[in-house]
Amino acid sequence: MERDRFREDGQGAIEYALIFALIAGVVALALALMGVSVRDVYCDVMGGMGKEVCSVDLTSWKVRRGKWSLGEPMCNKSSGQGSVFADGYTGKDAVITIDSAKLSRGNGYGVYFRATNVNKRLNGYTFQYDPGYGGGAFIIRKWVHGHELPPLAVKKDRNFPWHGSDNKIQLKIVGDTFTVFVNGEQVLVGKDDTYKEGGIGLRTWDGTRACFKGISVKTP
Repeated sequence: MERDRFREDGQGAIEYALIFALIAGVVALALALMGVSVRDVYCDVMGGMGKEVCSVDLTSWKVRRGKWSLGEPMCNKSSGQGSVFADGYTGKDAVITIDSAKLSRGNGYGVYFRATNVNKRLNGYTFQYDPGYGGGAFIIRKWVHGHELPPLAVKKDRNFPWHGSDNKIQLKIVGDTFTVFVNGEQVLVGKDDTYKEGGIGLRTWDGTRACFKGISVKTP
């Protein structure tokens, strides 16, 4: 009798497991038909619990303008405008980290986020590391149909060592609030609710020479 009961219990557990697997498959199919990623749902749930568990593979990049070396580090080689975007990535809330960003010369670089329509008339935002703005400033700008608007937020710092130093850049993008950290110190906060999601990228201008290492994205 004990053996039969054990066999029945084991069979019941297997049946429950199959039912749960079937339900999970149906839910995943339904989400896919609605254009919702199961991974995004999982990341959103875990992010809501305060866990940074979902990282994004950013090994593939596409050059939109200029000349870039796409290895590690990633460096621009163009004398004019340059931009490059993470291939296939789009997201809503995110923590974007660059372990090392080094400006060798020129007037600065930018980090695109929530960027769309990148091959034509770009919409989105940039954080700009900009020694050419008023003697040196950290800036957040919005882009509308390929045009950058006046800054959403500015923090000027004439004494910051803008050239020749390795800096860790981190952007925390949550809802309508964008917080920027440089070397672990909060330097800037901007707010705007125009764009809800999009891709990330890098921007250079005016003969800038800059290199970037250790670029990653996680859920906040």
